[in-house]
Amino acid sequence: MSLANKYILLIILFISLIACEKIVDVDLSQAEPRNVIDASIKENAPCVVILTQSQAFYNNDPYNRITGAVVELTDDKGNTEVVKESNKEAGIYFSSMMGEALRTYHLKVTIGGDVYEAKATIPEAVPIDSMYIYDIKMGKDHYYSPCIVFNDPPDVENYYYTMLSVNGKTMKTIYLDDDEFRNGLKVENILFFDKEDNNDEELKVGDQIKVEMQSLDKGMYTFFKSLRSVAAGGATNPLTNFSGGALGCFKAYDSGYKEMTITEADIAN
Repeated sequence: MSLANKYILLIILFISLIACEKIVDVDLSQAEPRNVIDASIKENAPCVVILTQSQAFYNNDPYNRITGAVVELTDDKGNTEVVKESNKEAGIYFSSMMGEALRTYHLKVTIGGDVYEAKATIPEAVPIDSMYIYDIKMGKDHYYSPCIVFNDPPDVENYYYTMLSVNGKTMKTIYLDDDEFRNGLKVENILFFDKEDNNDEELKVGDQIKVEMQSLDKGMYTFFKSLRSVAAGGATNPLTNFSGGALGCFKAYDSGYKEMTITEADIAN
């Protein structure tokens, strides 16, 4: 498994986890470990920071956690906290400061002599108004996909990261979108279902589904887009909002949810 793919897998596992963007070049053949910072904060939740090191090209050992770092969190009110490392899990740091919508946070991580800094602003959550099941026809075949309906807020840029769970299991496919061509409009967004995420089973009547639609700040949206490009083999330089050359990103977000058990009445053509 390549360094890039390992890194993407790490991000996906920790995701179940702006103004200035830096380009971080990732040499897929290099074996020198890099510091990885996966940090997130959302409304009414603490800031969580997971520190690890990337691995050599063919190294399949568990990721090394980074302990003993100094993690400082500051909000735009001037409140500052030194974030404590968990006494149960090494390399994971939890703040006591809780996230607030529309507030900007500055994160400073010091690992040895290296200092990494990032800023992120928590957007307001966009609620999902309703959800139905779209029956997609493909020749003689058809398959179901959820469709979420919501009103995109006007006069503000919005970035969305949507995840789908089926019968309690989170699907691997993520849905990344923005409002460039539908700012302020009512949106009906079909989440095209990939049955490979679901043990090769299509959606069916009786399945319980849950959708989480995260409203992201621009920095994390750009980061996810670049990771998707790496996964597709189109780029080797994920974008980060951290200074100092660390891999990873500081994610600020808030979520809207909708869940249902699929019935015949929920299916639309």
